[in-house]
Amino acid sequence: MKKSLFIIPLLLLFACSNTEKYEHVSVYVVETLGENAGYKKVNDLTNVVEGKNYITVNTKSIEDFYDKDGNYKRTEIIASDYTSSDITNVGHGEDLKEELQKPSTILIPEDKRETFKLNDMTEEEKERIKKHILSYTDNLSKK
Repeated sequence: MKKSLFIIPLLLLFACSNTEKYEHVSVYVVETLGENAGYKKVNDLTNVVEGKNYITVNTKSIEDFYDKDGNYKRTEIIASDYTSSDITNVGHGEDLKEELQKPSTILIPEDKRETFKLNDMTEEEKERIKKHILSYTDNLSKK
Protein backbone atom coordinates (compact mmCIF):
# COMPACT_ATOMS: atom_id res chain seq x y z
CA MET A 1 0.00 0.00 0.00
CA LYS A 2 2.78 2.47 0.86
CA LYS A 3 4.50 1.77 -2.47
CA SER A 4 1.38 2.61 -4.45
CA LEU A 5 0.99 5.91 -2.58
CA PHE A 6 4.52 6.80 -3.65
CA ILE A 7 4.23 5.56 -7.25
CA ILE A 8 0.99 7.35 -8.18
CA PRO A 9 2.34 10.90 -7.61
CA LEU A 10 5.56 9.89 -9.36
CA LEU A 11 3.63 8.70 -12.42
CA LEU A 12 1.61 11.90 -12.46
CA LEU A 13 4.81 13.93 -12.28
CA PHE A 14 6.30 12.15 -15.31
CA ALA A 15 3.02 12.33 -17.23
CA CYS A 16 2.92 16.11 -16.78
CA SER A 17 6.58 16.79 -17.37
CA ASN A 18 6.58 16.22 -21.14
CA THR A 19 4.95 19.50 -22.01
CA GLU A 20 5.86 22.17 -24.49
CA LYS A 21 5.04 25.81 -23.84
CA TYR A 22 4.75 28.53 -26.45
CA GLU A 23 4.10 32.25 -26.15
CA HIS A 24 3.35 34.50 -29.09
CA VAL A 25 2.91 38.27 -29.07
CA SER A 26 1.26 39.92 -32.10
CA VAL A 27 0.58 43.47 -33.22
CA TYR A 28 -1.43 43.84 -36.43
CA VAL A 29 -4.21 45.47 -38.42
CA VAL A 30 -6.76 43.37 -40.30
CA GLU A 31 -9.84 44.12 -42.41
CA THR A 32 -13.27 43.34 -40.93
CA LEU A 33 -16.16 42.28 -43.14
CA GLY A 34 -19.95 42.11 -42.95
CA GLU A 35 -22.23 44.81 -41.60
CA ASN A 36 -19.38 46.10 -39.42
CA ALA A 37 -16.99 46.40 -42.37
CA GLY A 38 -13.82 48.34 -41.77
CA TYR A 39 -10.69 47.26 -39.93
CA LYS A 40 -9.40 46.49 -36.47
CA LYS A 41 -6.08 47.12 -34.75
CA VAL A 42 -5.01 44.25 -32.48
CA ASN A 43 -2.53 43.60 -29.67
CA ASP A 44 -2.59 39.86 -28.97
CA LEU A 45 -0.93 37.51 -26.47
CA THR A 46 -1.30 33.74 -26.93
CA ASN A 47 0.05 31.06 -24.60
CA VAL A 48 -0.09 27.37 -25.49
CA VAL A 49 0.74 24.44 -23.22
CA GLU A 50 0.80 21.15 -25.08
CA GLY A 51 1.24 17.75 -23.46
CA LYS A 52 1.05 14.25 -24.83
CA ASN A 53 -2.71 14.02 -24.27
CA TYR A 54 -3.92 17.59 -23.90
CA ILE A 55 -3.61 21.16 -25.09
CA THR A 56 -4.42 24.41 -23.32
CA VAL A 57 -4.66 27.67 -25.24
CA ASN A 58 -4.99 31.05 -23.53
CA THR A 59 -5.48 34.13 -25.69
CA LYS A 60 -5.77 37.71 -24.48
CA SER A 61 -6.28 40.64 -26.80
CA ILE A 62 -7.15 44.28 -27.20
CA GLU A 63 -9.06 45.02 -30.44
CA ASP A 64 -9.83 48.56 -31.62
CA PHE A 65 -12.55 48.64 -34.30
CA TYR A 66 -12.83 51.30 -37.03
CA ASP A 67 -15.22 51.82 -39.94
CA LYS A 68 -14.08 52.02 -43.57
CA ASP A 69 -13.48 55.77 -43.25
CA GLY A 70 -11.17 55.38 -40.26
CA ASN A 71 -13.70 56.49 -37.65
CA TYR A 72 -13.20 54.78 -34.29
CA LYS A 73 -16.16 52.61 -33.19
CA ARG A 74 -15.24 50.62 -30.07
CA THR A 75 -12.61 48.54 -28.29
CA GLU A 76 -13.02 44.95 -27.13
CA ILE A 77 -10.90 43.43 -24.37
CA ILE A 78 -11.03 39.63 -24.70
CA ALA A 79 -9.63 36.76 -22.63
CA SER A 80 -10.23 33.23 -23.94
CA ASP A 81 -9.23 29.90 -22.44
CA TYR A 82 -9.59 26.53 -24.14
CA THR A 83 -8.53 23.10 -22.94
CA SER A 84 -8.88 19.80 -24.78
CA SER A 85 -8.01 16.33 -23.51
CA ASP A 86 -7.42 13.27 -25.67
CA ILE A 87 -7.94 11.04 -22.63
CA THR A 88 -11.46 12.26 -21.81
CA ASN A 89 -12.31 13.49 -25.33
CA VAL A 90 -13.64 16.63 -23.72
CA GLY A 91 -12.93 20.21 -24.65
CA HIS A 92 -13.82 23.20 -22.54
CA GLY A 93 -13.65 26.86 -23.38
CA GLU A 94 -14.46 30.16 -21.76
CA ASP A 95 -14.49 33.73 -23.09
CA LEU A 96 -14.53 36.92 -21.06
CA LYS A 97 -15.15 40.18 -22.88
CA GLU A 98 -15.47 43.84 -22.03
CA GLU A 99 -16.16 46.79 -24.29
CA LEU A 100 -14.43 50.17 -23.96
CA GLN A 101 -15.01 53.48 -25.70
CA LYS A 102 -11.41 54.59 -26.26
CA PRO A 103 -8.68 53.25 -28.57
CA SER A 104 -6.33 51.11 -26.47
CA THR A 105 -3.88 49.27 -28.74
CA ILE A 106 -0.24 50.34 -28.84
CA LEU A 107 2.69 50.20 -31.31
CA ILE A 108 0.44 50.59 -34.36
CA PRO A 109 0.79 53.84 -36.32
CA GLU A 110 -2.40 55.93 -36.17
CA ASP A 111 -2.65 56.18 -39.96
CA LYS A 112 -2.49 52.38 -40.53
CA ARG A 113 -5.79 51.28 -42.11
CA GLU A 114 -4.66 48.47 -44.39
CA THR A 115 -3.41 45.02 -43.46
CA PHE A 116 -0.30 45.42 -41.34
CA LYS A 117 1.81 43.27 -39.03
CA LEU A 118 4.61 44.48 -36.79
CA ASN A 119 7.39 42.00 -37.55
CA ASP A 120 10.74 41.58 -35.86
CA MET A 121 9.67 43.02 -32.51
CA THR A 122 12.42 43.42 -29.95
CA GLU A 123 12.15 41.57 -26.64
CA GLU A 124 11.46 44.94 -24.99
CA GLU A 125 8.56 45.62 -27.38
CA LYS A 126 7.14 42.14 -26.79
CA GLU A 127 7.35 42.63 -23.03
CA ARG A 128 5.73 46.07 -23.33
CA ILE A 129 2.83 44.62 -25.35
CA LYS A 130 2.45 41.71 -22.92
CA LYS A 131 2.30 44.01 -19.87
CA HIS A 132 -0.11 46.34 -21.68
CA ILE A 133 -2.52 43.52 -22.57
CA LEU A 134 -2.37 41.99 -19.08
CA SER A 135 -3.09 45.38 -17.50
CA TYR A 136 -6.48 45.27 -19.28
CA THR A 137 -7.33 41.56 -19.24
CA ASP A 138 -6.34 40.74 -15.65
CA ASN A 139 -9.28 42.81 -14.46
CA LEU A 140 -11.91 41.04 -16.57
CA SER A 141 -14.50 39.21 -14.53
CA LYS A 142 -17.21 36.69 -15.23
CA LYS A 143 -20.52 38.44 -15.64
